[in-house]
Amino acid sequence: MIKMKNFNLLLLVIFLFSYGCGFKPILTGSNFNFSIKLDNKTGNEAINSKIENQLKTLNGIKKIFKIDINTSETKNILSKDSKGDPAIMEMIIKLNYNLTEKSKILVNRTLIERKTYNNISDKFELRKSEEILRDNLVENFIEDIINSASNLIENPMINDN
Repeated sequence: MIKMKNFNLLLLVIFLFSYGCGFKPILTGSNFNFSIKLDNKTGNEAINSKIENQLKTLNGIKKIFKIDINTSETKNILSKDSKGDPAIMEMIIKLNYNLTEKSKILVNRTLIERKTYNNISDKFELRKSEEILRDNLVENFIEDIINSASNLIENPMINDN
């Protein structure tokens, strides 16, 4: 009985701290007055889908931008262990995007995100770890795209190339 009471108290404390910490997902609760519609996508389909799904949540009506994206992902072996197996790896994701309005290119940008990580002998765990890493890097791209569009709304005379 005492252990259950401590467990409930621990859950209450965790809930109170997490509720008051101010965490919220990047796109939830933000009132963007623009939308970004994916016009053309080439390259890595998994990355393109993640970007497309996040951009669909923007549903402002003041302006509608169109975006063309081209993505690629590369994995490199940076070092090997004494057996010759990969020890340290690097993931590089590249995004080239054009943000347009009324067929006029307003932003043309190329971004590169890279992250090094240790190889894991369990291939299932390695795949999950790489997917989390990929999601985090793609999140940085999405933030950049949204910031570019926000800057165009706030400063329409600026061409952010």
